[in-house]
Amino acid sequence: MKAFGPTLLVARLSAALVGSVLLGVALTGITACAGDPQARPEDRMVNLGFEDVVNEDRSHLVDLAERLDAVDATAVSISVGRTDWTAFPWSGQTNATSYEVSRTGRDFVGESISALGVAKSGMERDVILTIDVLLDRALSDDPSLAGRNTAGEPSKAFASVSSLRHGRAGVRLASLAAAVAKKYRPTAVNLTELMFDDFTFGSEDFDDFKATTGENDWPRNHEGGIDQSDARISTWRSEAMADIVRKVRAAVEPYSVRLEMDVRSPRDSPSADRADSGHDYDLLLKQLDRLHVWEYVGLNAERSPQTKDLAEALTRRAGSRMSLSIGLWSDDGTISDERFKTALDDAVRGGATSVSVTPASLMGAGHWEVLRKAWAR
Repeated sequence: MKAFGPTLLVARLSAALVGSVLLGVALTGITACAGDPQARPEDRMVNLGFEDVVNEDRSHLVDLAERLDAVDATAVSISVGRTDWTAFPWSGQTNATSYEVSRTGRDFVGESISALGVAKSGMERDVILTIDVLLDRALSDDPSLAGRNTAGEPSKAFASVSSLRHGRAGVRLASLAAAVAKKYRPTAVNLTELMFDDFTFGSEDFDDFKATTGENDWPRNHEGGIDQSDARISTWRSEAMADIVRKVRAAVEPYSVRLEMDVRSPRDSPSADRADSGHDYDLLLKQLDRLHVWEYVGLNAERSPQTKDLAEALTRRAGSRMSLSIGLWSDDGTISDERFKTALDDAVRGGATSVSVTPASLMGAGHWEVLRKAWAR
């Protein structure tokens, strides 16, 4: 993975010339990959969810280390849990540790880094520590943190925009990011499940919407209900998201740790983004180092962009700062080995230089063999 700082990132985004260079690089990559059986992404990451990290069977990490070596992974993403459910003993925050950590006293994150951070060959992998931004018991302890839908019903998992942007949920998020950055000094901290959807319509979010946009009311449809598709709501959500991310970046920067983030993939056009969820790609790229775009081929709608087209568009937009995250979920459980292979092949055909697969817990022997053939040389 290349080293790049925030200042350089802004300069890259603001320079039209650089955009041309990225386009050239993308097209060159596509040409080079076509028909080349040796082509593979430069950055190759496997994502470990909480279920993989918090596994009391110590042989599990040994098996995963052998798997990562076999597929020649250059990076590993390790879940550290949530702000109210951590996979490690969070100093001074005993109420936030998971049941498994409290019961065993083990530091599952540290153990995972020790087992997987360096390949058997001696190659040091990029270690990405991922924070799940959803909440569980924090919402039970403090219901005021919860986002609310248009009917006023509270979410059981999503914090409100205002609590993340100005309140305790955002402070806790930045605090956890700083804690893992200081304790483990990973390559990057990554944020997942940080998105806005149906639960952004509580009274405090309404106040934040008015303060941000200057409007006096929510946008309304012909029936008088809130028009959730209105561009003003998308813009407000995206500006709030940029504020939240900027504060988290400030929390990890003192430790020379980069910030990355998972984002939803475009619904229709491969060149679009998901500002409706707060995921304005260009705005976010001004605040952090890399976006991992969910390409969950087994869950995609019929109108969703094809993997190759999406990879081309993402590479054209920001080169290796846009990573394609291939998910194994499907409506039936897990995508087939053949579907997985097609997605990996299409990512390379589209010129993707950064690809991850997620989650490791869904990968069967066939998936690992497909990945070995695609990545190992």
